[in-house]
Amino acid sequence: MSKTQHIRAVVEEQFIQSKTGRLEDCEDSILINEHFIAVIDGATSHTTRRWNKETGGKVAAKIIGQAFSEMPFDYTARQAADLMTSMINDFCARFNITKTVKKDPSQRISASFAAISLFRQEVWLIGDCQFLLGNQYVFNQRIVDRILSDVRALFLEVEMLNGMTIEQLSQNEKGREFIMPLLKGHIMFQNNPSLPEYWYSAVDGFTIPDAGIIIKTVPDDVDSIVLASDGYPVLKDNLKETENTLQNILLKDPLMFREYKSTKGKLKGDISFDDRAFIKVKLEH
Repeated sequence: MSKTQHIRAVVEEQFIQSKTGRLEDCEDSILINEHFIAVIDGATSHTTRRWNKETGGKVAAKIIGQAFSEMPFDYTARQAADLMTSMINDFCARFNITKTVKKDPSQRISASFAAISLFRQEVWLIGDCQFLLGNQYVFNQRIVDRILSDVRALFLEVEMLNGMTIEQLSQNEKGREFIMPLLKGHIMFQNNPSLPEYWYSAVDGFTIPDAGIIIKTVPDDVDSIVLASDGYPVLKDNLKETENTLQNILLKDPLMFREYKSTKGKLKGDISFDDRAFIKVKLEH
């Protein structure tokens, strides 16, 4: 396959769903055009602030989708990241919140994405989305999430020993409430490599360090790529198996603190613990 022309790609499967079951609530999105294919995951908001009734995560996901729609087909991952950063900065300036998001990181609008550049024949990842490049699995796990997931799991186990039931905890998620101050606080580590043990990348209007942009060249012998948000605990090479694995985990551990530890679980009335998006692309050589 020539590295000076677009990959010939066919979208074989795609799916998107919100944790509530109502698509209008979903902060994940999918972008498909002739140059780029992307899964975008708007970060869960930790504030009640809304933008025309939309959460910060949804707004950020829309901005990233707009960037993919407008950027030149031959942009590098670095150029794409800088454009997205600039567009979020413009949004903050328009709503006069530039000083606010600098002072209070929990107010940032931010998102992650996994994307295929068809021209560059690369897969890009910023933040906590995931992808399968053939059999190679790539996921940018955040150390802070792993730590807070363990803390939440410990808290919920204590609650269970004190007599609480899964049903009771699913109505009032005290575990997430317990770690919420740290969930808000750890955003200070976002795009901040001065804290090497804890920092992580996201598209949030602040400069994304080069180390926070994962770039994988598509090998000539790879004939499929799967992109997904982190609403899937386990990523398989097809939608059915990926969905089945999620549903099995939710059935055994709806609060997501034993089978698969997370910073949040499935609340009563919801259908999952997080929004999710999946897309599988077949490559034509």
